[in-house]
Amino acid sequence: LKTTPVLPQILSGTWIMGLRTASMWALVLASGGGFFLINAVDCSGKLVSTWSGPDSTCGSATGNNAHFWPIASTTDCHGWQATDGTGKSHDNSAKNIKCSSDGRSITYDQYAGNLNCLGNAVAKSFHLDSCNQGVPPTLYDKALDLACCLTPSDAACTSTMTGAPRVDSTATTNEKVFRNGVLCDATFTPSPPPSPTPSPTPSPTPS
Repeated sequence: LKTTPVLPQILSGTWIMGLRTASMWALVLASGGGFFLINAVDCSGKLVSTWSGPDSTCGSATGNNAHFWPIASTTDCHGWQATDGTGKSHDNSAKNIKCSSDGRSITYDQYAGNLNCLGNAVAKSFHLDSCNQGVPPTLYDKALDLACCLTPSDAACTSTMTGAPRVDSTATTNEKVFRNGVLCDATFTPSPPPSPTPSPTPSPTPS
């Protein structure tokens, strides 16, 4: 991912941001102390949500541990990154995300260890009407909200299930979402730039 350093503008307190259309520029603090502009894509669209957890009955399946998937394209690569309780970061990605013909399940191909849908895929499916053992087998899977599969024009889809994809989890932190390897602009909120230091008011010169 290319980054563009911005030094004089930051030092003078000027906020540099591109026009927000299909993409936006975000201000990011680099580990070395410099500031960089990173191009982030707009990933918003129609969504469906699913749950995965250790409960074999899926009785605790709620939106508190849900994945909100984009369904606008089967060819885009949807990636997500999260940090577990030990501080280890995990990358995963999926494509070919699609609804079943009856709208009551979704399927996708998942790629572990990267954000670009590379390598060998594992086929996964989530159903509204059943709780199924997943991959790995210690997890159980269930669809939570497939309104955008069942009735895409209904208010349940166009309002509450339209937006940016996200991962809501109580077991991880620092969740980020990507499209085709590029960070989605709704997954972080840059801090406001520093305000410029006001110039001192000169003392009046005696006549």
